[in-house]
Amino acid sequence: MVLLGAPGSGKTAVGEELARRGLRWREWELWMLERWGSGEAFVAVKAEALPELHGAIRAWIGEPGAPAAIESTGLSDAPFLDALAAEHRCLVVRLDVSYEDALARVTSRPRGRHLGDDPRGLRRVFQAFQQVVVPARPVDLVVDTARLPPAHTAALVAGIVRRRAQPRPAPAARRR
Repeated sequence: MVLLGAPGSGKTAVGEELARRGLRWREWELWMLERWGSGEAFVAVKAEALPELHGAIRAWIGEPGAPAAIESTGLSDAPFLDALAAEHRCLVVRLDVSYEDALARVTSRPRGRHLGDDPRGLRRVFQAFQQVVVPARPVDLVVDTARLPPAHTAALVAGIVRRRAQPRPAPAARRR
């Protein structure tokens, strides 16, 4: 599953709630910060860092267990998301939020946990998401996270994932 959204849309909060419901979730931004030290350091080596990140995510997705959920803005990761969709049955959930709500969330969340902690860069990424990702990236579900809190969003999404994971019954034989 892919949680797709602009910074401040609630991807991490929904991911944490999905983990509470038994799905696999890992906060890759923390891994990236541990690996490269800061968002700026990651961006400085992005051409080399993205393939390493994507390799780690692929390995993690391939591990046995419950369905995995990842988060993305769909900007730098677009080719990776396309490849995942070609290789796996992916549920793509876009989390929408207004710029004002995203800004309030980004400025109030704990620092050091996200690549995009600086609210000054939010407008550029938010606009790119709206202009590039929203019109072009196919999604299965869109959730307005200002209206539906993370726990409810996760319950909805987890239910969809579980229903999709159940084997489908064979079609009934036709009567003559």
